[in-house]
Amino acid sequence: MVAALFVVFALAVKQFRVLSDHVPWQNDPYDAVVSFTVFFISLTGAMGIVRISLCRRNQPLPVARVISVLRGGRVLVGAMLVTVLADWVSIILGADRATWNNTTPATIAVLAVVTVLLIAAAGVQLRASQLTRGLRHGVHGPDWFSELVSAAELYASWLGPLRVIGVRVIRWIDRRLVLVIRRDPVIAAALAALAFGSLLALNTLLREGPGPAVWLDILVGGCGMFAFLVAAGAYMELVGASRPAAGTRRRVIDAAVAGCAAVPAAVAFRAWLWWIVGTDAGGALRLGELLLVVGTATALIVYSGETLFRLHRTEAA
Repeated sequence: MVAALFVVFALAVKQFRVLSDHVPWQNDPYDAVVSFTVFFISLTGAMGIVRISLCRRNQPLPVARVISVLRGGRVLVGAMLVTVLADWVSIILGADRATWNNTTPATIAVLAVVTVLLIAAAGVQLRASQLTRGLRHGVHGPDWFSELVSAAELYASWLGPLRVIGVRVIRWIDRRLVLVIRRDPVIAAALAALAFGSLLALNTLLREGPGPAVWLDILVGGCGMFAFLVAAGAYMELVGASRPAAGTRRRVIDAAVAGCAAVPAAVAFRAWLWWIVGTDAGGALRLGELLLVVGTATALIVYSGETLFRLHRTEAA
């Protein structure tokens, strides 16, 4: 509920210019935080709803499902806390003070209400985590895709006479598509991230026409979503991997995630990073060069560091 309220508030402020043009967090780096976390929170919330929908009073509650839901809740709370913290920092620093008007205090008041509700939700999440602390070790259960198939079969009755066909389609998808995703979840995450970046690029293409900004959307959106899907997806057990990555493969994955995460971060703080490429002259093309340099350098540093300290040395059996 708090996540839904947060998303509604964030989108309302961002989409309506009567509000977005007069809030302290209207520009980067604060706006970049909001732009990305809205997508992440919506996606994580949808994942949680699938698993929560399978919790029935008349059926045993698997411990693995409880733990996964709580992990998703922690991801939600963490993303929202980072966002409201960025918003409050912009307020304290008086960012874009010249654009504040009569709507600004009202928007800040709503932000305060959202923050209080978020802190309360974080407290509930903390207490729930403490209650399940002794149940975490050695607990394995169905991954999110298995739960998605179960939920789809459960609600297939809504199809009425087409229920049988619906169930067959769901099971076919489980055997074909989901099995492929489980075999190599990192590649699946990369393809999903590319699709996400392409959707952002399509929106820019329709609004502004062709140009470098279209490719920037693919780069920034795709990198941000890839980092989120791999890192948060592994934590929330989005895909059950029969062979967890280790050795060189694990170090490459860690480096790729870190490098991709650095790209949206570089967008947010580009005003402080232009010195890396000499100047901000050149617009979108120069920004693309900056992002590639930062992302590649971050990936190389992470890979070299993990290799130097001999992390993840044992190859998966």
